[in-house]
Amino acid sequence: MPYIPSFNLHRVVVRIRADGRFGNQDYTLAPQVYCDEYEHRVLIRTRQSCADDRMSCMWRTPTKEDFKPIKSSVFADLGRFDAAWLKDLDELTMAVRCRAYDIVHRYPKADLGKMERAVINMRHGIMRLRYNPYTFKDLVLDVAQTQRLYLDALAHCEYIEDSWLPLSANVGPVSRKVHSHRMGAWTTDPSSVQKLHRAGIPVYFVRPTASIDEKCRILHVQTVRQIDHSIVHEDWEAGQIATPFPTRYDGVPSERLHAALSEENRYRDLELYFLDVDAATERLLTPVGPKAQVAYKGSRKFNKDNKPKKLRAGMKLQMTMPTRDKWVELVGNFLPDTVPTWSSAFATVDRTVRLASPPSKSVTGYRFPDPGMIVFSEGRRERNIFNWLAVREATIRKACNEASSNYAIPLGTSNELWRLYIGTDFMDSNSVASTAAQHSGVVVPHSANSTRRQLLLDIFGRPPDTQHVRDMEWYGHKIEWGTFFLHDSLLVREILWDLHQWSFQYDLIAIDRYLAPDMWSRGPSARYRLIEAIFGGNDGLTVPRPDVDFGLASINPAERKTAYSSLFNLMQGWEDNSLASIDDSDELQVACAYCRIFSKTMGRPPILPKIVPKGHNFQGTFPYRRS
Repeated sequence: MPYIPSFNLHRVVVRIRADGRFGNQDYTLAPQVYCDEYEHRVLIRTRQSCADDRMSCMWRTPTKEDFKPIKSSVFADLGRFDAAWLKDLDELTMAVRCRAYDIVHRYPKADLGKMERAVINMRHGIMRLRYNPYTFKDLVLDVAQTQRLYLDALAHCEYIEDSWLPLSANVGPVSRKVHSHRMGAWTTDPSSVQKLHRAGIPVYFVRPTASIDEKCRILHVQTVRQIDHSIVHEDWEAGQIATPFPTRYDGVPSERLHAALSEENRYRDLELYFLDVDAATERLLTPVGPKAQVAYKGSRKFNKDNKPKKLRAGMKLQMTMPTRDKWVELVGNFLPDTVPTWSSAFATVDRTVRLASPPSKSVTGYRFPDPGMIVFSEGRRERNIFNWLAVREATIRKACNEASSNYAIPLGTSNELWRLYIGTDFMDSNSVASTAAQHSGVVVPHSANSTRRQLLLDIFGRPPDTQHVRDMEWYGHKIEWGTFFLHDSLLVREILWDLHQWSFQYDLIAIDRYLAPDMWSRGPSARYRLIEAIFGGNDGLTVPRPDVDFGLASINPAERKTAYSSLFNLMQGWEDNSLASIDDSDELQVACAYCRIFSKTMGRPPILPKIVPKGHNFQGTFPYRRS
């Protein structure tokens, strides 16, 4: 380093700064206190050594130019990461992932839990950056976290593979080479200084000024702190007002500091922190018969029966939606086909078998709306699918953030609440409000608008900030209101496949978190690796847009065998006695076991995996993906 950095021996207060990093206490920006448990971090590259290298992307911070807003969402602050350097992030992290997993296979008895966790979370971050929506603040934080995990995992791989393990020894010759491109560490322990010095690693021997006397052979004593001005120390600003993130760590620099810096960002918890939401007034979902009603600890209530005494001109009376039997599989031209094995398995479920004490609705509820509810009513399905796409991105963000919250289980919502939102008259209310504004110059509040606002507040914890959405986009294809089902059926089948897949993946994570909490506590990386294998190597927290079936639906027998074996291994942690008689090589038995346990635990039908839509009937008024 061109200067001796500033160190605090007694107390540090650590929080995320405006660039998503931890300022002077970030181990990718400045040397931190040395500790044996995180010894590999002395090998982290310095930013200066990678300035002209491809790795320089690991210190870049997204700007608003890298954030592409999602125009068809009712939450206007959502967007996607759209930067050319995402490709570098992806390829570099994939190389480290392959290197790390090779090490795990070569050293099966080694304690590599920290490295595995860093790699799993690093790739989670990349997949979110590729596929998931963000607010700009979340994007900045997730990019910084992913970069930090990459540098940590790379250092761990090099520590094991490049003969750095002798760092732990206290004997040996002094290295003739000084590895100035490594971050190094500071310490007050002389033996640690000697150990790192022999290895040629930059080390800073920090001592209180009072302990230095004339007997000490010190060429220069630095008494003035020097600040690296390239490190961001400012807090996050919202509307030109500084809004500091909560404190991550407050105490003496130690192993506990390193552990705190290793924790994942809890995006849902951070959102509640910034929204100043009191946990005591958060909504609770209480089961009532076969459905659920919304109940609150506070005074806030939503009453679906609150209707105006008289209908205003132009308003339509909403009719009751026809009911359906959710335990009967829906089929049709606009629905993707179910994987045949799972269709057969679903037919064996006994809907009457339930737990005596079922979990709360936060576990059993729907993380995504029931796909059958979207298309069951022919008269309402156009409106339903429009309303679903208006909140699709927000729902994905919510589920993903909750999976990394302190609660850890993606929170479910009652199907009744989803049904009430999906069935709102979005376009009718917009036209009434627009007409009133044209005639009077004043926007007249409409009951459907206020109802929808309250429902979205109940589901997402915040109201929508966009009312006038008149068309949707599906992977760049613009769809105007009223034309979904006038397109070739492939469009709707793709949308519903996507909804089924998101639901299936997050339901699997939720039930596994609920039935195997100890295994998640001991080794979340192992659970996520099983989940990845179930989905053909794809990340369990994201859904790609595939052209071929994968995982449980794959046409490749080897991939499908791995997927079903991984699902069976995952279910073995659920402590269900019926699994003892299951042959994990029999796909139908594994699928039946999952459907049976899910229905019994959740008290509702499982969402089934579907086959990726491919066929075209070319019968739509509007073409879609015609070759």
